[in-house]
Parts: sequence; structure tokens; C-alpha cells
Amino acid sequence: MDSEPRYLYKIISSRSPVTEPIPERLPVSDLDRRSGFIHLSTARQVPNTLKHFFKDEPLVYVLRIEYEKVMGDIRWESPDASDCGPRPGEGLFPVCVPFLEKIL
Repeated sequence: MDSEPRYLYKIISSRSPVTEPIPERLPVSDLDRRSGFIHLSTARQVPNTLKHFFKDEPLVYVLRIEYEKVMGDIRWESPDASDCGPRPGEGLFPVCVPFLEKIL
């Protein structure tokens, strides 16, 4: 089992630009809204998340979230949602149950 991460990452498409300064709350993506949770990645997962889900994007925003601030809202799941647990593990992805508006 992996140790708890220091940060989690939210990748945002360039089609949903982030304004500067970054607002206190961000809109929820269509994918997150449909899924009912926020899709996140650990630092180790970011390269493959970019490769598989953002390969056609010319630009993305990668937002860093302190794990300690959201750990109570995080559930760890396998990509097919067949396995989940309270702590990070090999091959498990972090998902935040409340919407992004609450944590950023």
C-alpha cells in the first residue's frame, strides 16, 4: 500500500479556462457532474491521466490540492470502480465525493 500523498491534482481542459487570479470556487466539469464525484490524480498518476484522457488537448491546467485539507472527502477507487478503499493503494485513483466547488 502506498503512503498518503501530500497533494492531489485536478486536470482541467483548456476548453474550460481558469482565470487569474484563480477564483476561490471553480465550476464543476460536465464529467464530474455526470459522475457525481470529482476526478483527481496523484502525482504519479498525472502523466498517464494526461496521456489517456487529455492526449488531444493543446493546453491543460493542473491544479494542486493539499491532500490533508480534503482527505475526509476522498475515496480511493480502481478505474473500473470495482475496488475502493479508505487509503491510497496501487492502481487506485482518488475521487472526491463532494463537488469541486466545496474544496477549491
